[in-house]
Amino acid sequence: MAKPAAKQDQHSGALFDAVLQLGDLAKQSPVPLRDAISLGIRLTPDGEALDEITWLLSKPSQVARASVCARRDPLLETIRQQLVCWFADPAFVFSIPLAPPRTPFQTKLRTALCSMHSGDTLTYGELAQALQSAPRAVGQALGSNPLPIIVPCHRIVSSGKNRLTGFDHARSGPKLALKAWLLEREVNA
Repeated sequence: MAKPAAKQDQHSGALFDAVLQLGDLAKQSPVPLRDAISLGIRLTPDGEALDEITWLLSKPSQVARASVCARRDPLLETIRQQLVCWFADPAFVFSIPLAPPRTPFQTKLRTALCSMHSGDTLTYGELAQALQSAPRAVGQALGSNPLPIIVPCHRIVSSGKNRLTGFDHARSGPKLALKAWLLEREVNA
């Protein structure tokens, strides 16, 4: 069976190995988000590890299913299954191979985020202090997190009145609603 063409992100031109709708992964997701958000999945060039998950706001015309991705099918299917498990139980621990962080700072950030427990939050300032960095640098790095959910950047909030500032560089709209839902379901799990 020939490998289907990878799905292309309309915003950056980047190719994805699979695109999965939030509603297919999380049946309990809020109706406004269920069909509005998809996850673009990209593996490393050798197909041996997860390189990136991208939140997509536009509904792909044809959602790529991990089960039809030929040579990379087993890893993509494992990623899909583990995402379903995490959305069912936010305490689920992922066990998929990940691409290494791109910078030393991202390595420190990934370590700190992955050590947090489901339902816990930190402020940008608290995380910056722990990493001996500045809150703005932490915010920028979190907004560019290539592995959201697996490296749980949604657990970092503002110390101000509006604690849900910023998520994937968004300041409003569906991505902020998604962050609120992710945090709410972790606290209530």
